[in-house]
Amino acid sequence: MMTTLFDIKDLPLSQFKDLGLYHDKQLLLGPEEIQALLNGRRTDLISLSGLKGEGFEIERLDARLSLQREDSGELSLMIHPIYKVAREHPLLTAGEMDDLINGRKDFVGRRIEKEEGRWAMYNIEYDPVTRDFVGYDVSKVQTPDRINGMLLSEEEKSAFKRGELIELTDGTRVQHRASDPNGIRSDRKALVLSVLLDGGISYLLIRSIQSLRDGAIQANHRTPAFNQALGEMEGAKKIDQQALQPDTTQHLGPRKITRH
Repeated sequence: MMTTLFDIKDLPLSQFKDLGLYHDKQLLLGPEEIQALLNGRRTDLISLSGLKGEGFEIERLDARLSLQREDSGELSLMIHPIYKVAREHPLLTAGEMDDLINGRKDFVGRRIEKEEGRWAMYNIEYDPVTRDFVGYDVSKVQTPDRINGMLLSEEEKSAFKRGELIELTDGTRVQHRASDPNGIRSDRKALVLSVLLDGGISYLLIRSIQSLRDGAIQANHRTPAFNQALGEMEGAKKIDQQALQPDTTQHLGPRKITRH
């Protein structure tokens, strides 16, 4: 399991329950949606029904979900419905919003003061699904150590965090996108991401990756580097499974031998 921005034990389960997404001690979401939430990104569209509040009742609503940490430290569940027209963003000019909406820019960066004397780089993207804008703190972007087994340099990691397009040694091109549930776009449909940990390597296979440009044809993801990384991932998974199996050769106790 890759490192995530949020911990699953901190999820606001009561808010999920209010949306009909938590029942009998189980989240009624797919693993991809849960992973997107824990990574600080938006889910795909989810159909919500029977929403009630003070003075309103909504029979059905298609929306994307995300998590936000409040000043209290607790997590809140955010609902992102589909807007009829693009919502304005207070940090963007009209020209910048138009560039993002029409795909002339992937993101717009801003240097903002989060606290007195403490500044942070803040990127803003456009979500064409909901027709609103997505902002994120660049420093909080989770970066892999390797993609398809290829080690990223510190410069490449920094560029990935900033949302810039990077090209790996085998020609694979990738780009971080906060508006995408996978958090990444590529000219390949699948990638193997890995993070170096004290206890070894953690792997994550991502499928159905969106192309860098909508409608662009993606190259074959089955490169030699991908195949090797996938083999290493499957090998590590087998070792983990074997380690979890009980050792049946132990604790058998004395056995009686019968001679015939």
